[in-house]
Amino acid sequence: MKSAFYFAALTILLGSCASNSTNQDGNISDSTAENKQSTSESVNKKSSGFWEPLVWNEYKDNNGTVIAAMPFPASWKIAAHPAKGEPSISGPNGVRVTDFPLQSFMYTNDPQMQQVYYQSGQQLRAMPGIEQLIQQDIVPWAANRGLQYVRHYEVPEVSKVDKWYNDQLYKAVPGQSEIMAIGSEWKSSDGSPYFLLIHLNVSATAQLMNWYYYCTGLEAEKTNFEKAKKQLIFALGNTHYPLEPILAYNQREAEKAGRSWAEFNQRMVQNQANFEAQQRAFVNKSNAINDAIMNGWRANNAASDKQQEQRVDGIYERTNVVDPSNGQRYKVAAGANQYWMNSNGEYISTDRHDYNPNLDENMNEQRWQELNEVK
Repeated sequence: MKSAFYFAALTILLGSCASNSTNQDGNISDSTAENKQSTSESVNKKSSGFWEPLVWNEYKDNNGTVIAAMPFPASWKIAAHPAKGEPSISGPNGVRVTDFPLQSFMYTNDPQMQQVYYQSGQQLRAMPGIEQLIQQDIVPWAANRGLQYVRHYEVPEVSKVDKWYNDQLYKAVPGQSEIMAIGSEWKSSDGSPYFLLIHLNVSATAQLMNWYYYCTGLEAEKTNFEKAKKQLIFALGNTHYPLEPILAYNQREAEKAGRSWAEFNQRMVQNQANFEAQQRAFVNKSNAINDAIMNGWRANNAASDKQQEQRVDGIYERTNVVDPSNGQRYKVAAGANQYWMNSNGEYISTDRHDYNPNLDENMNEQRWQELNEVK
């Protein structure tokens, strides 16, 4: 699930590495191109009513690469390196936007895996559902700050952007993901409003669930609160991610996964060879046994081997593929639509039906052979 945590780490990074810019020239995803056009118009026009001029704020990683851009009001100031608990954004009329730390969990039904995770200090907790999550985690946190719960609801424009970005990230192990942005409203004892946006990401495979959430809080004067909330949601819902950093990350992760599976396959081949050698030695020593008994033993043994292989493949979420050019079979991670392998025994998988790494400039001009899945 490394890609999910890359998504979370990037979002947290956005609160601590901003630099202002009125231009955004990087490549933008097709799914957000229409939003960027309308947002660019908003940036360049002064409102005669509710809105005010917007400015694109670019966020860069430690290498200076632009990883995202958001359109905030020109009067809002982005903190370059906010201290823990301090607002990452401040503005007129008491506007304060604060980013809170990531909370991550994992869960499995397997007792042996549970024991391993407990011993390693992991927080084992199943996702309780958004209603219970708010009651169990957010309500006590808010009560310590003198805040009372009012209501919550999904913020679809932010959910859409969060989901789009997560979908672009390479996943070594396919699984199901649920991405949601939940807006929650609160009030203090004097009636002052408070808005908390909860970003939730749940990723699950047959064996393991990884999930996390992180929050962004907004406070402002009563007369300006609704305007500030709309401006914050607008900025988050129109976040734009250049494609180059995403492609670079995906290539690194695909290469790592390819090397890992190649090494695993090599070990499995050697183990199988050792096993077959032991079986041959056993058969050679047993030639005196009645042929009928031996044939029955071979049949039972073959069935046991097949069941064991299927059981192991199920545990490791693997499937069998074959190279049509030479008939060579391999075991790879299950769940993809296409598999490709190069001459070094490294393979990549993709959910896309139209992807061909031989046409991908990022694959270093290697020659890739498509593999056929063995059903």
